[in-house]
Amino acid sequence: MTFLKYLAWAGCGILGFGVMSLLYFLTRRIRNNCLRILFFVVKAVAGIGLAYLLIAEASPFMWKFDYPLMAFDIALMADCAADILMQFSSSARSGKGNKYRYLVLALVVVASLLYGTINMQIIKANHLSYTSTKLSKKHTFVFISDLHYGSAQNQSAVEKAFKEIKELQPDFILLGGDITDEHTEKSEMEWTYQQLGSLGVPVYFVYGNHDRQDRGDYIGGKKYTEEEVRTAIEKNDITILEDSVVEIDNDLILVGREDVTRNTRKAVSQLPAFSREAYVLCVDHSPYNYDDIKELKADLQLSGHTHAGQFFPMQTLYNLAGFIANGEHDVGGNKVYVSPGIGGWYLPYRTEAHCQYEVIELIPE
Repeated sequence: MTFLKYLAWAGCGILGFGVMSLLYFLTRRIRNNCLRILFFVVKAVAGIGLAYLLIAEASPFMWKFDYPLMAFDIALMADCAADILMQFSSSARSGKGNKYRYLVLALVVVASLLYGTINMQIIKANHLSYTSTKLSKKHTFVFISDLHYGSAQNQSAVEKAFKEIKELQPDFILLGGDITDEHTEKSEMEWTYQQLGSLGVPVYFVYGNHDRQDRGDYIGGKKYTEEEVRTAIEKNDITILEDSVVEIDNDLILVGREDVTRNTRKAVSQLPAFSREAYVLCVDHSPYNYDDIKELKADLQLSGHTHAGQFFPMQTLYNLAGFIANGEHDVGGNKVYVSPGIGGWYLPYRTEAHCQYEVIELIPE
């Protein structure tokens, strides 16, 4: 996240506030309560719909104009919040609230922008532990997913997190995909894997839906080829798992899945054979392959992809639609943990959960 990107983001925020201020100026004389309620509902639905398109719709238009569209979405949702807050104002009820309306809107927009932008730059460690009779000794490892380096975070925040992880001295590190994306320059991609490969422990990697820049043409073309990213990963002694099975220890098996967006992904029945006597740990970028989860029957699956929604109200929408977005879940009797991710998609804004990596202990029962 460079200074120029911050400047562009701030400019878009001001533009979003300006558009909503103009919209309010044009509609401020509406006195009919039914029309006011209708206008509020339209704004809320538009804001929620735009939030969904920004995080879920992969199209050239959305990717090229995501900064101003996100800023407008923030202003839309802030305007709805301002509507609600103004209802508790005595001046609003007495008909003298117009002069305060812009101030309330500005404060809500600024507060949202500050929190979401700062929150994207704060990376925390989330400690988890799981027990099993299959384990004969304790294993400690780190799970990192959805860094999206080159998109939304400062290099200093990433370097600080990598330093903390190295100091933990885990037994190994798992990379759950989307470590880079279509906005990542080739030099940034190479730097990322050099850093991850120098942490002093074995590192295992599964692809996400962005690492190979499959949609690079949406934003002017790929910055690196699929062969170049593979070379950078393997050059730094990071093991790529593409429907592969690795015996970490006598009591621990690691299964790494190819991403679901690739037609080369194997069926569970086609995976290499492995012992069910050992603890089976599966890493799959997406948590939504429910049939595969139920068929594989891993003792624990780790996934990312969702960013916990990244910004309001996406996590709520995921939950309402029946999709898992964050934390621990049971899928047909199988344990799945979904990480909010150590970073986020291109937009330098996160209000849903914190950026985090998982420090996981597997303990004999």
